[in-house]
Amino acid sequence: MSYQDQGQVPIADQGPALDPRYLEKKKARRKKTRGEEAAGLAITSLMDALTIILCFLLSTYANEPVSIQQNEKMRVAFSLTKNQLQGAAKVEIQSDAIYCNQQRSALLREENGVRTVDEKAKAGGKASYLIEDLKAQLEAYKQQLTEIEKRGGRKYTTKDWLLVVADIRTPVRIVKEVLYTAKEAGYERYMFAVIRTVTGQ
Repeated sequence: MSYQDQGQVPIADQGPALDPRYLEKKKARRKKTRGEEAAGLAITSLMDALTIILCFLLSTYANEPVSIQQNEKMRVAFSLTKNQLQGAAKVEIQSDAIYCNQQRSALLREENGVRTVDEKAKAGGKASYLIEDLKAQLEAYKQQLTEIEKRGGRKYTTKDWLLVVADIRTPVRIVKEVLYTAKEAGYERYMFAVIRTVTGQ
């Protein structure tokens, strides 16, 4: 019995649209295409997630408060204010010395039970308010920030600010000398670091 007698056409003559081998190849190509599209979507989602995480880490680092180590020589005052500390040149007034950005500027000494700045560290002797090494360190720090701005294009909006971290027992005279010296070095504004006290209100 021939194919013509049964009204049928041989598989080879049915054309590519009805050829089983052609249909299998077509399905395989569709699966491959769908798999590539799914992989592309997965990569895009991963990049979005990584971008969000990176932005979060950068914002967290930028808002991180100043690290202050308290010990027997440094006890910081307490406060109820909600204002955040900002970046600036940091001067620490400990019980035995003054430090500018972790570099010692002047020694302190006890005189008749009163803590004072060693007169050898001041320009003009004991009565002077200008602490020479502290002024030089503050000027060098500001110059360093200015050079970074020129080379990298980054702006430091608080480079004229001074952050004072003082021991709670520091005499007012020493604080005045530090602020006067900072003014002479070109620092127009200042802040005092305190420990924020949490209340039940």
